[in-house]
Amino acid sequence: MEALRDVSAGLRWYELWLTLGWRDVLLRHRRSKLGPLWISISMGFVAGCMGTLYSAIMQRSPHDYIPYLVAGFTVWNLLSAIVNDGKEVFVANAAAIREIPVPNTVYVYRFLWRNTLILGYNILVYLIVLVIFQVSPFPALALAIPALILILLNGVWVGLLLGLINVRFRDFGHMIPSAMRLAFFVTPIIWYASSVSGLRAAFVHFNPLYYFIEIFRAPLLGEAPSALVWGVTLGITILGWGVTLPIYAHWRRQIAYWV
Repeated sequence: MEALRDVSAGLRWYELWLTLGWRDVLLRHRRSKLGPLWISISMGFVAGCMGTLYSAIMQRSPHDYIPYLVAGFTVWNLLSAIVNDGKEVFVANAAAIREIPVPNTVYVYRFLWRNTLILGYNILVYLIVLVIFQVSPFPALALAIPALILILLNGVWVGLLLGLINVRFRDFGHMIPSAMRLAFFVTPIIWYASSVSGLRAAFVHFNPLYYFIEIFRAPLLGEAPSALVWGVTLGITILGWGVTLPIYAHWRRQIAYWV
């Protein structure tokens, strides 16, 4: 299938998208003495301020709540960046798409690599929190690796699908940030999934973002994700690729004209 060949061809241009992704991170903090460390500092402020406040609101011990909050925010930042950057993947690279004959997937891998690097800076805060609150995530932490791979695998089809829709229908791109802001509050990040019941539990059980957060957050906290979490995320992965590949194969040659 042509779409799969495009996906694999983009991987062979790894030197290009690895370089561009790292350059994106550096350019965001150019002329700054601390550079990308501001990413870690921002996460540190979130951990200190929101952790102290919301642990009291949630009536939870800071020893338990702050690691939960930091792990949740770390995963959420990655997921929200995948969605928000994914929709812009072709629009933001319009000039390059028109002039440089490389697979369109190169730009998808570029933004995924960029956000993986940002994840690394956020992980620094997570490690500091582990030391301060003496949390041991082993041996479940090893499950974070396949969880991250699964999230990035979904990031490829999300970038291809949302990027394609947005490049054709530009109003779509204005809807996504608002939807993600709402999703933040209805997803268990600053609150616990166990704190809701009855009809309100639908915000957990029927929220796909919850499963992708939990599959990564649980190992960071030393817990193994449940079989249900693995099953739902794998199901979404298969469904997402199954829907995206034929759509992308049909319209991918039009991207250069739409941008």
